[in-house]
Amino acid sequence: MPRPVTGVVMTVLIGLLGAVFGGLAGAVAGYVTNRAGMLMQLSHSYDVALRDRRLEHYAALFHLTECIPRRWRSGCEPDRARLLEYWETFHNWYFGAAAGGMFLTPASKTCYLALQNALLEQGREDATGLASAVPLTEAESRLIRHLASELRHQLAEDVGAAHPPRLRWARVSRTVDLPPVAPLA
Repeated sequence: MPRPVTGVVMTVLIGLLGAVFGGLAGAVAGYVTNRAGMLMQLSHSYDVALRDRRLEHYAALFHLTECIPRRWRSGCEPDRARLLEYWETFHNWYFGAAAGGMFLTPASKTCYLALQNALLEQGREDATGLASAVPLTEAESRLIRHLASELRHQLAEDVGAAHPPRLRWARVSRTVDLPPVAPLA
C-alpha cells in the first residue's frame, strides 16, 4: 500500500520545483536581455563602420563642391559649358571606382540629384550639341549655388559635423575676453 505524502516531502518538492522554475525564468530573462544588448551593439558597430566609410567619400564630395561657392568671385562666373564639366565631375565621383554615391543617405542623395539635374538643365546644349553660349541668369546662378550649399549642409549633417558635442564635458568653453589695453603714456 502506498504511503501518503507527508508535509515535509511536499514542502521539499514545492521548494525544488520553485527553484527549477525560478532558474528557468532567470535564464530566459538573461537570454532576452543579452540578445537585445548584443543586437544593439551589433547595430551600433555597423553604424560606426558605415559612418567611417561614409566620411572619406563625403569629404571628397564636399571638396568637389568648391567649384560652386556661395558667391562667384567677380569675373569668375562659370559659363554653361563649365556647368556641364561640373556635372561630369560629380557624376564621376558618384559612379567612380570608389563608388561614392553608394554611401549617400537618402537626404544627401536628394540634394545631390537636385544639384546634378540643375547643372544638366542649366548647362543644356544648343542645336549644335555644344553648351549654349547664353550666360547664366541671376536666378539660374542663385539656384545652382543654393543647391550646392544645401548639399554641403546635408553632408555636414549626415556626418554629425553640424551638431555640437553631445557630451557636456566635451563642450568647448567660451573664448575669454581680452584684458583691456592700457593707454600709452
